[in-house]
Amino acid sequence: MLQLLTHMKQEEVELDRLRIWDFYLTFPNEARNISYPITLSELKEIFKKKPPNPYEDLIDPKRIIERMKSFQLSALKCIASYGLIDSKLLTKNIVRRTENEIPKELTNKFTDLTVEKANIIKLIVGFWELPLYGNSGLKARTGLIEFKYDQR
Repeated sequence: MLQLLTHMKQEEVELDRLRIWDFYLTFPNEARNISYPITLSELKEIFKKKPPNPYEDLIDPKRIIERMKSFQLSALKCIASYGLIDSKLLTKNIVRRTENEIPKELTNKFTDLTVEKANIIKLIVGFWELPLYGNSGLKARTGLIEFKYDQR
């Protein structure tokens, strides 16, 4: 989660958006299944080029991201306890980095990105412009988190 936040150019991000990004950072092979907008067709090609590996395919990605939720929230609460994200905004499902500096031991680990992780970071930056909600939003395009009953 912290690695994603360090690469983010925006000040704050919705919790569900960050959870989706974390899912793709954990399972980069699943990025093949996203419904990409035309403006991001070059990213689609990056992930479609990689030959599918049946051992990396998830049977039920929705169930996996739901199971990841408690771990993701625990990680964010831990990060908030160190003062690296705003704990009050976290209760409102918004994640915002604070001015506190991330320890060097961690930032050194964030700079060594595999090709897959670097591509996922590109994907995240490209998908920032997409709304989170609605039929053409990030939730709908990924199919990971229900969006029909969201309050905007």
